[in-house]
Amino acid sequence: MIVLPLPRRFLLALGLSFLGCGGAWAQTPPAYYQDFFNQAQADYQTISNYVNTQFAKSMGFITTLGWNTPPGVFDLVSGPRVEVGIGAGADLMGLPNLNNLTLGAINLGSNFTLPSSVPFPFPVITGRVGLANGLDLGVKFLYLPLVSFSDLGFAANYFGWGLDLRYKILDGLTLPTVTVGVSWDTMKGSFSLSTAINQISNYYDPNTSTSYPVSMTGTNNYTLNWDTQSFGAQIQVGKDLNIAYPFAAVGFQRNSGTISSIMNGTGNLSMNGGPEEPINLLATNNAPPVYFEPKYVLGLDFGMGLHWAIVGESNGTDVAGETSLRIQF
Repeated sequence: MIVLPLPRRFLLALGLSFLGCGGAWAQTPPAYYQDFFNQAQADYQTISNYVNTQFAKSMGFITTLGWNTPPGVFDLVSGPRVEVGIGAGADLMGLPNLNNLTLGAINLGSNFTLPSSVPFPFPVITGRVGLANGLDLGVKFLYLPLVSFSDLGFAANYFGWGLDLRYKILDGLTLPTVTVGVSWDTMKGSFSLSTAINQISNYYDPNTSTSYPVSMTGTNNYTLNWDTQSFGAQIQVGKDLNIAYPFAAVGFQRNSGTISSIMNGTGNLSMNGGPEEPINLLATNNAPPVYFEPKYVLGLDFGMGLHWAIVGESNGTDVAGETSLRIQF
């Protein structure tokens, strides 16, 4: 029998005591931790797919917003020849209730939430020039510099631009003005939303047929990126009443591009009263915008030389409103 000297026996006992402490397990947590993680990962993917699909329904339409001129076409002969303007508006995106989703591990109320509708603001700069009798060319720029509200966990920025070409096919003293036009628009941007995770719930594990108390804390980060293009055509009808110029338009838009969502939840997980374990959940989704959709416009323009317009637009699901000031010469 080998007998260790007292100092060595003391050090060996001390080392074994350290190996035995530090929680109920030192290396591998119970299997139900992995079961919860697998289900939570699947839930995150379900949420990401669902939310991105809703944004994909709107981003093509948003790309085309900002055109705000009545159907009267500019020309180089009789004038007005040139117009420049500034405006601002917002699209109201409706988001279905996330609580309609069937999830197995994630508690939405304490993990990730979205309001029932999201306003999407768009400042715009426009210009228009007459090319020939009955034909004009327009340009627009949509730009939002990086806006960040750290207290709300929100940040966004985007840039877009577009061109349109219009031709007047009918005009007269008693007749309405009728114009046909085509447009090309593009937009690229992103926004992010950070929310706290503070989930206290019970998780039923089908693999063990047991329900376990869950405590999960951390941060969830959602990021939406889009790069979209749209080709459109429409017919505009309006009548200049001197005091006001009411007008309307109907058309279509053919959209393309990519809308992507990234959801990342990081933090600590404790189950059944055990020690905390780090958790990292990640889900991504890529979707195209709505391929083909209608567009409807109603507007009212006031002024001579200096104009003020109010314009409403819709694709049948989203509704957008805009006001603008434009000067013609």
